[in-house]
Amino acid sequence: MVPLPYIPTSMRHLCTVVALVIFLGTHAQITITSSDMPSVGDTLRVSIAQGTANVDHTLSGTNYLWDFSALTPVAQELYKFNAPTAIPFNFLATYGLLNPTPDSIPFLGVIPSNFTDYFKNSSSSYRQVGSSFEYAPLGNFSVPILYSASDHVYDFPLNNNDIDTSNSEFSFGIPGTFYLKEWRTRVNTVDGWGTLITPFGTFQSLRVRSVVEARDSISLDSTGNNSFIFNRPTTVEYKWLVNGGGVPYLQVDATVTGNTEIVNSVTYRDSMRDNVFQVGILDPQRSNASLTVFPNPTSNTLFVSANIPSGSETVVRVVDVTGRVLLQQNNSNLSNNIVAIDCSQLAGGVYFLQLIRNNQILATSRFVRN
Repeated sequence: MVPLPYIPTSMRHLCTVVALVIFLGTHAQITITSSDMPSVGDTLRVSIAQGTANVDHTLSGTNYLWDFSALTPVAQELYKFNAPTAIPFNFLATYGLLNPTPDSIPFLGVIPSNFTDYFKNSSSSYRQVGSSFEYAPLGNFSVPILYSASDHVYDFPLNNNDIDTSNSEFSFGIPGTFYLKEWRTRVNTVDGWGTLITPFGTFQSLRVRSVVEARDSISLDSTGNNSFIFNRPTTVEYKWLVNGGGVPYLQVDATVTGNTEIVNSVTYRDSMRDNVFQVGILDPQRSNASLTVFPNPTSNTLFVSANIPSGSETVVRVVDVTGRVLLQQNNSNLSNNIVAIDCSQLAGGVYFLQLIRNNQILATSRFVRN
């Protein structure tokens, strides 16, 4: 028998300390900076999940384990971060992100198209500086919404127990139609760090909880006079951020009703999955098609606007997260009209609206029924 080499006690203690440092180092709190945000040209895929898989998403803490491995993907969509071209955002923003499900703009049923949000990424913050959309009565023209005070989505660096508050504001009007002004307050709290597990993998993560409150002022004469003011529902965003992730590797959005948070969206970073809906244009031969639903979330009526090539009759179909068809109607001239869909009989939850022609799905959009 070959005797084991003698290891001095001091050396054994040192090895134990080194091993402990290595272990703790792999499970230490991470810091999120601007380098962990998206870059121009990034195309990042996320899956839309059916609920939180019975996991309490509100829980957090130090060196916490969030096990969302049982999330079930029901659809996917792409986040494309493009260099801004619309004035003035080509000077003010880092990139624009096409928003297929924009927040509602209450101007009497008119639906914006090509709604784009613009973000500025810097060493000190990641903030939304504006939006733009196209409005059919004005022709092929992009209406800019420039924030007079930016919405700070994150202030850098982000570390556990950080708390920051952002007050943002924007206003815009369309002559002869309406004038809208919105004030928004965002309170970010970094309330934990630890290990996040999703169907995409296992990641060291920092958790950010954001409470967003907004108040709108609306005038129907485009001047801002004779306006009425109302509060929007409070929303809560739970985001799990990872180093180099670009987008949250898990995000749960909820609306506060009374003292209860109602989850209306669960998304997580993922790879391509062939067996789920792809939100967006599925047929590459019809890449010039677009679909907008409004307002989103909706309580009763959902307005649908589509920019699709003229042709045969188009079917508008609403399906649930299991693929079950709940509503369907035929529209012979959808490319030139706004169609109203009665959603009053749908239960609260996530649904998908599809445009179908010749048994092909032209486009899919996700919406939430409150």
